[in-house]
Amino acid sequence: MEKRAPLDKNKQSLVIISCLLITFCMGTIHAFSTLIEGIELQINAGRMASSLIYSTGLISVTVAVFFGSTLYRKLSPSLIIVLIAILPLIGVLISNTGSWIGWIFGYGFCFGFASGLGYGFSLYAASSVTSSQKLGLVLGAVSASYAFGAVIFSMLYPLLFSYFDFKAGYMIGVSILSIVIIISLILFRLAKKDLTAKTKSISKNQSVKGKIIKLWLAFFLGVFAGLMTIGHAVPIIKASGGSSEIAITAISLMALGSGIAGIYAGWLADRFGCKRPILVILTISSLALLSLSTFTSINLMLIFLTLIASLYGALIAIYPTLVNHVFGPDYSAWAYGRIFTAWGAAGLVSPSLAGWLFDQYNNYNSSLFFAFILSIFAGLIIWSLKYDVNDATH
Repeated sequence: MEKRAPLDKNKQSLVIISCLLITFCMGTIHAFSTLIEGIELQINAGRMASSLIYSTGLISVTVAVFFGSTLYRKLSPSLIIVLIAILPLIGVLISNTGSWIGWIFGYGFCFGFASGLGYGFSLYAASSVTSSQKLGLVLGAVSASYAFGAVIFSMLYPLLFSYFDFKAGYMIGVSILSIVIIISLILFRLAKKDLTAKTKSISKNQSVKGKIIKLWLAFFLGVFAGLMTIGHAVPIIKASGGSSEIAITAISLMALGSGIAGIYAGWLADRFGCKRPILVILTISSLALLSLSTFTSINLMLIFLTLIASLYGALIAIYPTLVNHVFGPDYSAWAYGRIFTAWGAAGLVSPSLAGWLFDQYNNYNSSLFFAFILSIFAGLIIWSLKYDVNDATH
């Protein structure tokens, strides 16, 4: 394994701050729920059509992370950050044409790809300047910042729409994001950190393929519950008699809990490794899902939904560190790009399956119980995983 030259603490801090700003901005793609009504009025379409815009964004995020390792080899960090800043601006010009196809291309493809590129690049750049002793905390913070972006802009977008119309408010919001990304570019350039041609791909031997499949499957099964409950939090609460105010409170608490748990999970990974914390996360998540499918108290549901979302945030924050431990820092970007497609697959399957099961049984008990079973299987896969952190190259 090629050893990286150490970076002094000031420059290291500049790179990490830059990465935190990028993921904060790009995480705002998940504030889509605050845009839905405005989009529907603008394009004169229903909920399914607007939901497809977000689904397209999730696909684009996944594609960008998948091909990220190739882009990190071919392009300079400065050019990548410029793309992250420009693509959302191009997207807002296309989406504000006021057509459904404009939102598909502008938000779904342009903003979605920028979001995935920013997330994957930030994980890679932050890991390249961080020692193995603090890797979990730093990557956890980068992932948590992605979640915090969605929380803050879920509150900011409605304020912008109240002072301006939807079209102008959305353009101002995206412009703010691009300005912050430019600030992150300045910080990164001040650090003078060159990452080009440092990431590698792995030859397709059977051992590597087996680990990719195991980690992919465990990630798919592990995030399934979180993506399902986040996507259906409002109808889950309303189906049990909860009010719209409680549903909005639930969404805010779930997003906030996801971000905070991500930082804490990273710290746990540095102290105890990744395997044991992930097993604890999946075990508690399984119990919360089983409880959620059993109890009908609105207050208890609010607690369990927040807990499940927080554990989901902890899992997605700790997983890049696990991949880094298994494959080594030189190959982790390549491996994580492939494993991250599990998140995209779960994001497409889980909300749709929950909706279909609700139509069949007129409640969410069956979908919650199904997610409970999947979380158990995810834990069994992680439990069977064997790797050596000190010898993780191939």
